Amino acid sequence: MVVLRNLPSQLILAHAPWSTGYVLIFFILAFSAVALALVFDGQTSGIGTLLAIGAVPTLMFALMVKKDQVILNAGTGIVTFQRRSLLRYDREDVPLADVKRADVEILSDTARPVLILKNGAHPLIQAFISGNGPRQSADIINYWLANLRSAETRRAKG
Repeated sequence: MVVLRNLPSQLILAHAPWSTGYVLIFFILAFSAVALALVFDGQTSGIGTLLAIGAVPTLMFALMVKKDQVILNAGTGIVTFQRRSLLRYDREDVPLADVKRADVEILSDTARPVLILKNGAHPLIQAFISGNGPRQSADIINYWLANLRSAETRRAKG
């Protein structure tokens, strides 16, 4: 996940699989170009090819490419989980007070960052990815939460 904003009052992280999207767009354009060349050459099979081959990568793009975003907002006391794809938008709000910490959920040699809440874990992204990204995201969130809680403790002591 990429940090979009890191302020004492708000932390925003986002994940968008741009590489997957670019590959799928390349296939959509390449297959559509071949099918259009068939149509312009007078072959009616190009229309079916355009629909069949162009539709599959387009459907894959619509289903697979999703932008995940998490917003930890100290001012409102809310954590917002957002997921946007070509076909839908989902949003879930939970109280920031319910967040215990961030951690990493591991599956084989891949992982994804999760928030540990009072009632269980909430993944920040759907996909499991390789590399240090999930651990770094969890560390950034834990550091932000620690700073927020220490500031709240100082304010409470007066």
